[in-house]
Amino acid sequence: MKAPVISLQGVHKYYGEQEPRLHVLKGIDLDVAEGEYVSITGTSGSGKSTLLNLLGCLDNTSDGAYLLNGRDVSSFSDDELSKIRNEDIGFIFQSFNLIPQLTVFENVQVPLLYGPRSIASTTHLCHEVIESVGLSDRSEHLPSELSGGECQRVAIARALINDPALLLADEPTGNLDTGTSEEVLTLIDELHQQGRSVVMITHDPEVANRSQRRVDLRDGVIVEAGAA
Repeated sequence: MKAPVISLQGVHKYYGEQEPRLHVLKGIDLDVAEGEYVSITGTSGSGKSTLLNLLGCLDNTSDGAYLLNGRDVSSFSDDELSKIRNEDIGFIFQSFNLIPQLTVFENVQVPLLYGPRSIASTTHLCHEVIESVGLSDRSEHLPSELSGGECQRVAIARALINDPALLLADEPTGNLDTGTSEEVLTLIDELHQQGRSVVMITHDPEVANRSQRRVDLRDGVIVEAGAA
C-alpha cells in the first residue's frame, strides 16, 4: 500500500516567543491519499491559512510531523523547503500571482528556471501544458490582456509544469464570477479525474462539496472529516 501524499501527525503551530503563545493548530492528524481530492473549510480564525502555509511548505510545524510523499519535511531548512515547493507542490492562488511583465508562456516556464533542465528542452512541455488548459491561442499574451478565468488557467498550467505530487488550491475562484468559477472548478475536477492529488482551501460550501472529502476546521482542530 502506498504512503499518503500528505500525512500530518499531531501537528501543532504556535506563534510568539513569550507565554502565553498563540496556539493556532492544536494536534492536527490528517492523511490525504494519492489521487484524492480533499477540501478544507472553516471560518476566519479557524486555522485554515496556517494549515495552508504548513501544507505548502511555506512554514514549519511547531510540534508534530508533516510527511509529504513519505518524507518528513517538518524540520527542513528554508533551502530544502524552497526545493520542495518548486518540485513537489503546484500552487493555485486566489490572486493568480502571475508576473505582469511576462507572457503566458513565460509565466508557465518560471518554475523550470530553478530546475536542472535547460529552457530549450522544456519549450515543447510548456506548450503542451498551456494547450491542456485551453490557452494555446493566448501563449504570447500578457496577463493584462487576459480575463480573470484565463489568468487562473495560466496559474493552473504553471502549477502543473513540474508534474507535482500535490496541487494546493487556495480559494481558486475567490476573484471570479459564477460562470468563470464553474469553468475553473471543472478544470480542477478533470485534473483530479486524471489522478492528481488535490487539496483545496475554501470558505464556500458549494465549492467544498465538489471534492471527495471535506475537512472542517474550528479553532485549530478538525471537527469533521468525511465525504463531501
